[in-house]
Amino acid sequence: MEQTKQPTLGVVAISYNEEEDLPGFLEHLCHWVNEVVIVDDGSTDATQAIAAKYAPKVKFLSSPRKEREYYAQQRNKGIDAAESDWLLHMDIDERVTPALADEILLRIAKPGVKAFKFRRLNYFLHRPMKGGGWADWNLVHLAKREVLRFDGMFHEEIKLEAHAQEIEQLQELMHHFNDSTYAERLQKSTQYQKEVAARIRKSNKKITGSALLKAFVKEFIYKYIYKKGYRDGSLGILSAMHSASASFKSAALVWDEQNRVSRAELEKNIADQWQKRRNSQ
Repeated sequence: MEQTKQPTLGVVAISYNEEEDLPGFLEHLCHWVNEVVIVDDGSTDATQAIAAKYAPKVKFLSSPRKEREYYAQQRNKGIDAAESDWLLHMDIDERVTPALADEILLRIAKPGVKAFKFRRLNYFLHRPMKGGGWADWNLVHLAKREVLRFDGMFHEEIKLEAHAQEIEQLQELMHHFNDSTYAERLQKSTQYQKEVAARIRKSNKKITGSALLKAFVKEFIYKYIYKKGYRDGSLGILSAMHSASASFKSAALVWDEQNRVSRAELEKNIADQWQKRRNSQ
């Protein structure tokens, strides 16, 4: 009987100033995948030089985002540049365990399947998280090259050309280290708040003072109580408070737009007061 040829596997990732995480990312992949495609957003550190050490297996594309280009477009550039039969879509701060690698190589050889979901073990400040919604992520980020594309703003949406019976679930977990510090988390959160604010704006919902308070309280209760953030102790409180604060700030961005007083109005008020003084003299 003729043996079925093992399909090729590539990894696609996007990068920006990843000199800290990139060596570990490449070292744990290059000995078992066929190619790694990195689409870079114009790094100013040693990211490109590190990637060059792993050529030709690693293909590095310097492609700074243009105006109104988001991470989804960067990932799609990586898909277009890849040649492997299957693509595993990763972040530079994600790591594949040996058990997950074995499962991936075994399962992609199965006929009739076009995509796989997998879960993450998410870390917050370098500690693995049990509750608070951190374990909810379960998406298709492993698929045949031609069936998956990305869309959306900062949080990418998956566009998949596959029927439900052609999508299966992996059991092993992808480890996702996330941010090294809380300062880094705050910096990224500013971008995500803009995305949430855009959704609120699109709904044409009027943001009131009570809505601002509700956004904070509702998110905290959801993450800390309903999603069992309390299982993670102090980190669970910090995580839930951070999420609640982000929800409040997203709503506050829209409240400001709906109730904004322009600088011109303030200037006119002062000018009118001085004009009134001059008229009275």
